[in-house]
Order: sequence, then C-alpha cells, then structure tokens
Amino acid sequence: MATATEKFQPPTVPRDSEGFVKSFNLSSYDCPEADDACAFFDQYGFVVIANVFTPEQCAETISDIWNVVESFAEQSIRNDENLWDAQRWRRTGHEQVGLVGNASLWTRQIILNRQTPALHTAFAAVLGTRKLLTNHDRYALFRPAQMHSERGTMTNLHLDMNPWIYLQDTDNSYQISVLSRLSYKRDNDWITENNEPGCSAIGERHVQGLVNLTDNLEEDGGFWLVPGFHKYLPQWTIEHENLLSQYGLCSTFNLFKESVVPELYAAACHISSRAGSAILWDQRTMHGSRANNSLRPRYAQFFKMFPAEHPAMTEKRAENRRNGILTKLRAVNISPETDLSFLGRKLFGLEQWSD
Repeated sequence: MATATEKFQPPTVPRDSEGFVKSFNLSSYDCPEADDACAFFDQYGFVVIANVFTPEQCAETISDIWNVVESFAEQSIRNDENLWDAQRWRRTGHEQVGLVGNASLWTRQIILNRQTPALHTAFAAVLGTRKLLTNHDRYALFRPAQMHSERGTMTNLHLDMNPWIYLQDTDNSYQISVLSRLSYKRDNDWITENNEPGCSAIGERHVQGLVNLTDNLEEDGGFWLVPGFHKYLPQWTIEHENLLSQYGLCSTFNLFKESVVPELYAAACHISSRAGSAILWDQRTMHGSRANNSLRPRYAQFFKMFPAEHPAMTEKRAENRRNGILTKLRAVNISPETDLSFLGRKLFGLEQWSD
C-alpha cells in the first residue's frame, strides 16, 4: 500500500497488438497459468480470463438480452435501431448506466450461464477455492451512440461497497448481521448480497466479474477501472474523509463524479477484451463504465462468486437462499435434477460441497 506521503501511480496495463488487454487461458483452477493470472490480479486489481463462454453461448445470451429488453419495451425492437429511443429504453432498467433490469434477472439463459464450468474455474483460481456459490445479477446492453449521442450512457466510476465502514470496522459483525437477515424474497436481496465485502481488518477477498459477449474495443465503451486502486483504497479513503458526510456509512453503491475525483478519471483505463472473455476484479478497485461511441452494441453479463463456507452463511440464510432460488427456477421451468449440472447444483447452494 502507498504511504500517506506517496502519490498514487497506477500501473500500465499490458495489451496486445490489437489493443486487447493481456488475458489468460485456464485449464483448471490450480493449473500453472492460474498462478500467473493470480499474480496479475494482485498487481493490477483485475484479470481477464479468455474463452469462458463459447461463441454459441455468447450468441444465445445476446438473443436472451433482447428477449428481456423487448419484454420491458412490450414490442419487438431488436432489428430496428430507430426504435431504440429513450421512450422505450427507459422501461428496460437503469438506462443511464446500461443495465438491463432493475434488480437480479432470472431468465433460463442467464441462470444456466451461471453454472458454466470455465466461469467457475476463473473465480476458483482467483479466490483459491473451488467451493463457491454464485450470485445472481443482470445483463448490460449499451446502445451504439456514434450516430445518436443522446443514447450514450453515463461515464462513471464507483465502488460496490462502502469504503469508510470497510476501513473503520474492526471485525465483520456488520457484514454478518446484514447478510444473515436476507430473506431472498426480494430481487434486490441478491444485489445486497453482492455489496457487503466485510472490513479491511479481516481482509476477505471479494471478486466481481462480467463476461463480454462480443469483442469489446475502447470505442465500444463498457467496463473501465483504475488499475492498482485496490492497494490504494485505504489511503484514498483516509484522504477523502470529507466525502463521508455526503455518502454516509450506509450506502453500498457509491458513485464518484469526475469533478470530485478528476485524478481517478484521468488514471482509469478501458479493459478491452474478446468475446467470451471474463473480466474479474477486486471489489476494492474503483471501476465503472464508459459510453459506447461506436456503431456496435456492447453486451455483457455480470457475475460474482464467493466461498460457500462463510460465517454469514447461517443455516437460516442458506435455507432462505435455497428456497428463493428454487422459486425462481420453477418460474422458468428449470429442473434442478435435469437442467442444472452437478456443478450447478453446488454453485446454486442446492447441494453441499464435499471434499
């Protein structure tokens, strides 16, 4: 970590000749290249894992994104860009940041994607255990804005956590209290689950992620972050204690405008990756998205996985979580026995992990 007298200097992210960020191929969560991927993650606060989704899976997921969008818009619009206007789009979710849906999504495709073996391998490598549970998040769709600037999303940097309480607390009692009370009867409970990383004193590793469904170049907008910020977070939080009165200790989604942190916007860089690649990042890393300034849509699915064995996973919470998932599976005619894999039933918490 930088000392109080040091100025934060983000590391330069390595890229290939086509502008894509360096990526890793993992055959298993403990293969030799996993060590290199973890070293990269520790240095930069993120890592790109290639070939997590197949081309067919990417295409099927893009089709499902449009199914969801059209269900909100209440008409078929995917093949006519003239219909991608604000009047229709504002019904689809968080229009300003390109999120599809207002909370977690539970279509058949998005659910089955969460049991992808290569995705589990990526998270297991970074988290150091195969015994994981998957969170349930949503999709992103950024409309191309080169010819329609009004369709551009808001460029932003944020933290899906509260940095002040993260640094202030001496144990994880607050995290455990929040998580153990979740009933999983509200779609927003899955977002709450995502945004409680505990405290710095305990130092749990929390990893968020996404899979880009098409090649995502800088002009396409989408995910960007401040490289190395996870190491700088404690110093930054102390130096920006004046913001506490504005954000408070309860907010677990904290968005910082460029006027407030211009140096971080200057340091942030777009994480370009190929279709089917997963980007995993340390939850302490300042991140966000940039507007799409190309002629192509940007598509992604968000993920988080976390260790199944955790003090906050009480018997009651595990039961509530399991019942909530089973209710969602029934709603889209997914049978845990025939549609979920052996791995999937464990990732969903329907069966316990064994040694």
